[in-house]
Amino acid sequence: MNENSDGSNDPVFRSFLSANQEIKPDNESVSSESDLESEIIYDQANCPKVEVLSEDGVPQKILIHLEDGKILQIQCNY
Repeated sequence: MNENSDGSNDPVFRSFLSANQEIKPDNESVSSESDLESEIIYDQANCPKVEVLSEDGVPQKILIHLEDGKILQIQCNY
């Protein structure tokens, strides 16, 4: 553990996802995605594609399709 400037021994911030971890969607989110409306809001050559999944006009998830085939999923909780 590293000592903070105030002298406490709090753990150092670490990324939630490590580079060597594989992202796997859970079964619940996959089945519920079929009920959501999909809209591509950004799609340019050589850039990640951004997709918004909405239910009744309210965004529920933002999916960022990366060039290596991985998908970054962001839950929208209002």
